[in-house]
Amino acid sequence: MEGDCLFIINGLGMGNSTRCHAIMEHLMERGVRIHVLTSGNGLMYFSGVKGIASLTPMESFFYSGKDGGVSGWRTFASIHALYGKSTDKRRQLEELLQRLHVDIAVTDSEYITSPLRRRKIPIIGLNNADVVVSEYLKCDNPPRNIRSHFWFVEYTDYLFHRYFCDLVISPSASPVAVRHPRIRRVGLIVRRSVLESLPATAPVPVLPAAMKSMLFLLSGSIFASKVNFGDGVFPFEVDVIGRDGVNVGRVTYRGRLMNNIAYLQKADAIVVNGGFSAVSEAMALGKPTFVIPVPGHAEQYVNARVLANMGYGYVVREDEVVDKVRELCRVNRWEGMQSRSPTLGVNGAKEAAEIIVEAIRKRCSPPV
Repeated sequence: MEGDCLFIINGLGMGNSTRCHAIMEHLMERGVRIHVLTSGNGLMYFSGVKGIASLTPMESFFYSGKDGGVSGWRTFASIHALYGKSTDKRRQLEELLQRLHVDIAVTDSEYITSPLRRRKIPIIGLNNADVVVSEYLKCDNPPRNIRSHFWFVEYTDYLFHRYFCDLVISPSASPVAVRHPRIRRVGLIVRRSVLESLPATAPVPVLPAAMKSMLFLLSGSIFASKVNFGDGVFPFEVDVIGRDGVNVGRVTYRGRLMNNIAYLQKADAIVVNGGFSAVSEAMALGKPTFVIPVPGHAEQYVNARVLANMGYGYVVREDEVVDKVRELCRVNRWEGMQSRSPTLGVNGAKEAAEIIVEAIRKRCSPPV
């Protein structure tokens, strides 16, 4: 088949780009031409991706915060600055649509839709805010520091996609019921290179004291955790991706890498921030995972809680993760990790691509 699909991607972190790329690979194999409108880390990532028909820069939205965390109140208070950004983004999208033919648009954490709607271009949201809402509302006593972010950002995100998108593709680790008929549930969205590295059978985690390598895969955004490794003395190698720093002991900083597959493969355990893409790939790999949610970030808190409840690892703070790892090595068992539950699967990218192809066919089919 043929068709033109525009991906509008938030470039604040790296996870939005990697999961969209996973879907794009399936679409390109089906003959769909891919156009990308993105910013920041997204531009850096897609500049090295082959097969993209066009790559266009745009302004980026942002979260406001304090002391390394995000704040719903501060983000809401930044509404004037965000409005100015939205004006620029609307203009950039309008200019792109004037020079390109687009059959369908997929938006990942971007919220400018009016130029698309005026042209009656179907809008598909790639977003699992409905999962965040459902899981958050199940919490008996959610932390106070995430409440403003949940109501001002995450719940608003869910409402936006429910009312302003024609369809929403929502990946999930667990079988959470959809909250609206427009929402289509898929499994975990994982990069093809990660899928190809998975063993035929689920791996058995090595004991903590037997680990040879540990990976700290920190967020590509400004909110990445700042872990203090002290003297860097560990009984295994430690690779840190996402941040620069001074190598110490057995700790090596690798900076920002577009391709981290080799480090994911060799690691016996993983530390990530709570972005859904990083959590999804960690669960797919089946290695013990420590999740450090960005303080004040409701979605990351929910993602971390789901991973821990399903038996894939632990929820930790950035100031306690090193001590937690050392204590587990001392007792030499994954103490406190719950029994593992199966996920919805790791083929969410293929499932999402099928939904998009179906929408393109519907859009491009001649009237009967």
